[in-house]
Amino acid sequence: MIDSISAMPAEIATWLSNQTDTFTDVTFLTEFPAIPKAIPLRQTIVAVGLDNVRISDFFTENSEGEQVPDEYCRLAKVRIRVSIHVPYSAGGTACHTAFTKIVDCLNFKSDFNISESGCESIAADRDTDAFVMKSWIDIQAQFCPAESAAVQYAAFMPKTMFCRSHLENTDIHVTTQDKAHWNSPLEIGYYSGTGNGSRTVSLGYRPKFVLVFPAVYPPFYNLSSDPSQLICLCGMAGQTLSSSGIELTSTGFRVTQSSEIGTGNTLTKLNWENADYIYCAMHG
Repeated sequence: MIDSISAMPAEIATWLSNQTDTFTDVTFLTEFPAIPKAIPLRQTIVAVGLDNVRISDFFTENSEGEQVPDEYCRLAKVRIRVSIHVPYSAGGTACHTAFTKIVDCLNFKSDFNISESGCESIAADRDTDAFVMKSWIDIQAQFCPAESAAVQYAAFMPKTMFCRSHLENTDIHVTTQDKAHWNSPLEIGYYSGTGNGSRTVSLGYRPKFVLVFPAVYPPFYNLSSDPSQLICLCGMAGQTLSSSGIELTSTGFRVTQSSEIGTGNTLTKLNWENADYIYCAMHG
């Protein structure tokens, strides 16, 4: 968190420098270089720095409406120091103009949450023959080291906190979805046959086992005058074995219609347009 905050002045200075439609003759720095300065100052220079940081707990509302501290996230209030230097020839009001543009730009063009801003009196700097105005901008940000921060700048990269990554390791911990599947291991539903050669039923997961049977008709039904010729309206599929006309997929299962009579003088029809089917799926 701290390294991200300490990088903010450089990120802000770089970002403001790229707003060429707003700042045409302003140079943004994180500090004045340790070299002789031009006298008198010929253009506006803005030095961006870090004034102070206050970090506090981040509270969220639980299911009972109570405010409880978040274990992983923190709120930070960062005060950015902005020192504006303008040439004597531009006049003191140029300090206020530059500051207004900076605040408006950060407010309306960036993702920073500006909570407050202000400035001090304008002073004359005889060393550089320039007017100088010290100002500040307060930025509030939510930091979750185990997740992506809300502020969209390069310094705010996703990080991993050891304890969070440990808790999210699904190889050694169960997930919320795992618990839901344990509480309701079976899913029962239905679909209506369309008569197409095949159709896919989506469950949102790969089941361990699926059983399909007709809602009204018997599992085996005679359609012809030959009582020995039947259509099969039921089927089952598991991880390694399945009956004719049904197979598991990564998100559910697929049923098919056979056009040729198979084993036992039967014709498998798991998508017969005259039938509704009930399925029972076991969560994977």
